[in-house]
Amino acid sequence: MPEARHLIIAYAAPLAADAAAGTSTPPLPPLPTLQRWLARATPHAQHAGSPWSLTPPHEHALARALGWAVADGQLPWAAWHAGEVGVGCAWLWPCAWQAGIDQITIVPPHALDLRVEESAALRDAFVPYAASDGIELHGDDPLRWLARGALFEEWTGASLDRVAHRRADGWWRDAGRHPAARTLLRLLNEAQMLFHDHPVNAARATRGALPVNGLWIAGAGRWDGHGPTPAQAGVRLVDDLSAPATQGDGAGWAAAWARLDETLLAPWLATADADGQPRWLTLCGERGWRSWRLDPGADPPPPRRRHWRDLWHRLRGQPRPATPPTFDWWSGL
Repeated sequence: MPEARHLIIAYAAPLAADAAAGTSTPPLPPLPTLQRWLARATPHAQHAGSPWSLTPPHEHALARALGWAVADGQLPWAAWHAGEVGVGCAWLWPCAWQAGIDQITIVPPHALDLRVEESAALRDAFVPYAASDGIELHGDDPLRWLARGALFEEWTGASLDRVAHRRADGWWRDAGRHPAARTLLRLLNEAQMLFHDHPVNAARATRGALPVNGLWIAGAGRWDGHGPTPAQAGVRLVDDLSAPATQGDGAGWAAAWARLDETLLAPWLATADADGQPRWLTLCGERGWRSWRLDPGADPPPPRRRHWRDLWHRLRGQPRPATPPTFDWWSGL
């Protein structure tokens, strides 16, 4: 597998404050390596999206890096990861569906302490139900199952990252227009009924774990073989910040960012000039992403950003700050 020359960091932007819960936006840690990178690199590309897109910015950025045409909610990640060309595939994610007064919240598998044997037992129990609708299930990963079937060829759905720890109803929009919607909704209902009294959940209850009582469909579609395979890509999606970000854990998110800065970005930047090849860094938020390119030996670009900040203050009739502010790279993400 080639060394990654392009890093895409999901949930890199500071988390938004939760006014309803009375929390404030967590402070961004110093991140000295990131600041050195941005001082030397030049802006390469950016995407301004919506926090309500079915495809989150980090998946959008990865698809673009792979040379794919990006259609919201229609990126065939399951088929691509499995190396399946021309076959409809999807991931089925075992989740906990928590019912509230007026909503259902999805707890993703990485927050469930889902054990390998538990996932396998639930999958095996669901195999005949899926097979009745022409779907084959395979153990792609303990936290997700690979599903093959024509029902997934043109399915449009929200990424698991969009629904994790959130109410699910708003993310199943427009599904009823799809010809496979009724069948897939029935399958999801069958999974809920099957898992409700399954011995796996009885055992989980004894250790105080949430039940695995539902599935989420994501990464669906048919890959046409265009672009590099996962082993050839040379691009890496970094999701270390995803869990604390989707759980609203500001302190955990800041600590994870500091670790990434020291253990991932520092050695990556240290070898940037040694191999004589350009590198890219893409930072993603919940709405969009920004990408920077670093050419070996390149001098830092002129500080145009400060010039525009000064102009902005003059246009607003405000005095120029005594100390020019640093570049808020996360603005708009």
